[in-house]
Amino acid sequence: MANFVQYKFKSDEKGFTIIEMLLVLSIVMVVSSSVILLSASKLEEMEEERFYKQLHLDIQRIQAISIGENKYTYIYFINNRRSYQARSANIILFEKELPRNMHLADESTIKTISFHPNGNLNNFGNLLFETERGEKRITLYIGRGVINYEK
Repeated sequence: MANFVQYKFKSDEKGFTIIEMLLVLSIVMVVSSSVILLSASKLEEMEEERFYKQLHLDIQRIQAISIGENKYTYIYFINNRRSYQARSANIILFEKELPRNMHLADESTIKTISFHPNGNLNNFGNLLFETERGEKRITLYIGRGVINYEK
């Protein structure tokens, strides 16, 4: 017959109770959820900054096209001011979406950015964008299209 080794639990052995395990698990969940919330907020901030840099590059691109092709060029804000479209002689050059929680405010003094064939900005003023974290103003100055950003 096979000898079975019997193991008896000793009363002095210590282990984790289910309450201790649940407590540790809940602490880990709270810490990990706070990290996820902080990283999501940082991602939205980075997306907004990327948008402002891209808009600046698109304005410069339209200005360069205006000078190079000796045509009027425009940037229109469309889709309830949640995207913009670049045009030259009624030809759509490109279209870009704004980040999901951002739109051009009604108080913005510029709704269309246009460049003269010599590269000068036709209209000057402010583009005011509303986001969840507040407003950001982009000022376009008349002339060669100098751009200033304000938070």
